[in-house]
Amino acid sequence: MVLAGLGLADLDAPPGALVDHGVLGLSWWEWLSGPSVALCTIIMLVVWTTSGTYMLMFLAALQDVPVALEEASLIDGANRWQRFRAVTLPHLRPVLFLVLTLGLISTWQVFDQVYVMSQGDPAKTTLTPAYLSYRTAFRNFDYGSGAAISFVLFSIIVLLTVLQRWVLRGRRG
Repeated sequence: MVLAGLGLADLDAPPGALVDHGVLGLSWWEWLSGPSVALCTIIMLVVWTTSGTYMLMFLAALQDVPVALEEASLIDGANRWQRFRAVTLPHLRPVLFLVLTLGLISTWQVFDQVYVMSQGDPAKTTLTPAYLSYRTAFRNFDYGSGAAISFVLFSIIVLLTVLQRWVLRGRRG
């Protein structure tokens, strides 16, 4: 669309190199010209801005794994995969649950990136529940509907968190 605005490309006759090949049943032209580009850009931004926090949590958890257990597994003859599966992963379980829970919550609450970058456009493809609640309450001045959207969002987050907690519960035995 930018190239068409500059008069360098015609939207009705895209370049052959972008039309002939593609991924997942869509040509490269459809991938690059569609509204999914905006959402993909926001997704990449959210992943880039949050991954550092999660990596710090995993780093702290990895540093908390007892060295004595690692050494005992080496003495017992465990290979690298067995040490990871039997020693490291069980110690990472609480942090893994924390990171998955925070990630789940943050995916439903993406607001600031949408507010700054797209405000729900193009064609409402980047409209998230958190931004929809804001827009309904403070732009359309429909405070009741905005609060209702927020409450439904809260309920979804709580339900998914409880479900995730049940799926990832520790097995005693």
